[in-house]
Amino acid sequence: MLSDKEMALDALEMAKAGATELTKAASECSNQALRQSLLQMRGACEASQQQLGNMAITNKWYMPAAPANPNDARQVVQFYSQPNVTPRTDTIYQNLQPNPRM
Repeated sequence: MLSDKEMALDALEMAKAGATELTKAASECSNQALRQSLLQMRGACEASQQQLGNMAITNKWYMPAAPANPNDARQVVQFYSQPNVTPRTDTIYQNLQPNPRM
């Protein structure tokens, strides 16, 4: 039998996955009315996720990460607010070695 904590955390994961999938569906949708419906459904899903998260925190079943340093957050916002800025991926791959079996 599942505990209350396990059920709450499972429901939280399902809400997160639901919001992610609704976002994907909305971004790929060409029908504007359907897209709006999907975005409204995502909003409801996010509200459920917030409530479940708050319940998990209140019951000490989940500990959120510490808040970001305001200066760090401001720098990230400024960086991504600049026109034509995309994340660099070249540094991600520089330490990878090719697989000799391929």
